[in-house]
Amino acid sequence: MLNFHIAFITYYRLLDEKFLRREILTGPGEGKIPLNAKIKLCSRNKCVSIECDVYLHVKGYSLARVTHVDIEEKILNEIVKPKKSQYCFYKVNDDSVCIYLRNPIYSKSLNILVRRIIIESKELAEALGESTRSWVFVGGKYGGIFLGFKKEQMEKLEQLARKYGVSPR
Repeated sequence: MLNFHIAFITYYRLLDEKFLRREILTGPGEGKIPLNAKIKLCSRNKCVSIECDVYLHVKGYSLARVTHVDIEEKILNEIVKPKKSQYCFYKVNDDSVCIYLRNPIYSKSLNILVRRIIIESKELAEALGESTRSWVFVGGKYGGIFLGFKKEQMEKLEQLARKYGVSPR
């Protein structure tokens, strides 16, 4: 019985360490370029602004396998749970990127049915190209979400990263 308790305690310590490592991986880091952006979660007739950190995470840095956009705020885990994902339609217009969720999701903490995520960022919208319409992979991670774009848009994001002096590896 004693061996069981030792194994049980060891298992939970490992889980805690994994959780702590996940928390450390969010936030600023090498190859993560902070973008000036405002995030809004919108229902049909109401938008709620949330404070988020938005990064352009460049391929080859801090475990990034592809260049993508990180949006880091724990409240976003209500929208897309960690280790879950969905493909969503998006369009770029008026210096913002509007992502339409496939299924509306109710946020208890914000008290709205979230249908869209709007990223107001002039530099991101310019990099993707005005009036671009396509699909984006929205994945959940601990502490936020990430946006994986198609190759054409990914190359444009890598050009933006090069302007900031960070080239993909």
